[in-house]
Amino acid sequence: MKPENSHNPFLKLKVRNLFVRGLLLSLGFGIALGVLQGIIGVKFNAQIVTLILYILIFGFLCLWSLEDFDRFGIDMKYVVGRVPNRHKWLPMVGLVLLIILFSLSAYLVSFYLLSLAAPTFVESVMRQVATSPSARTTSPPFYNLLAAIVYIVVAPITEEFLFRGIILQRWASKWGIQTALVVSGLLFGILHANVLGLTLFGIIMGVLYIKTRTLIVPIACHAFNNSLAVGMGLLSSGSKTTTSAANLLEQLRSK
Repeated sequence: MKPENSHNPFLKLKVRNLFVRGLLLSLGFGIALGVLQGIIGVKFNAQIVTLILYILIFGFLCLWSLEDFDRFGIDMKYVVGRVPNRHKWLPMVGLVLLIILFSLSAYLVSFYLLSLAAPTFVESVMRQVATSPSARTTSPPFYNLLAAIVYIVVAPITEEFLFRGIILQRWASKWGIQTALVVSGLLFGILHANVLGLTLFGIIMGVLYIKTRTLIVPIACHAFNNSLAVGMGLLSSGSKTTTSAANLLEQLRSK
């Protein structure tokens, strides 16, 4: 993935353009949504709006990036690749399960450390979660369907394309594979709530992409990871989750 000469088209891509475009799309769709609400006089459900904005922002960001591919002569087939013959999916499933366990552990540790540094803030957040109505109680059927589509389909495809297909490729061309893996994984973790756990997840998805030379494998692993998260979220109620989190925090503090 590191260029042998200056003809590597990924040297022409700029990651900062993704951030600028993402910011412009966020502002544009946010303003348009605010104007629409003002015109029709209806306030939309905040959780559903967040999911719709995610689809619009990441979808248009990917389409915008495809224009760069055409302009710089980047072959989409080279970026996406093909599934290797007789690929061993079972070890991939086990690897994803291990990542999930590590991610959950890292999240709990981070939450515990944050509670030690800023207990008032953590308690206020938990209190706000406890008193705020969840999307499952306000519009369960539509929200659950839309959330499943976003987390299991849209997020794995768009995020893997942007982070592994573009950002990892660009930084590998500039700095080399090892540095690109670490930095792109760290960026992936920073842009999510669980920094430590999802940084490792991003690095492993990058390794899978490099080893298999196809985005299909990390997309499938990403979708499997998110489907488990969605399934666990649907099985748990909002009140039980909040109570469990509060009890767990008290147990961690007492040890």
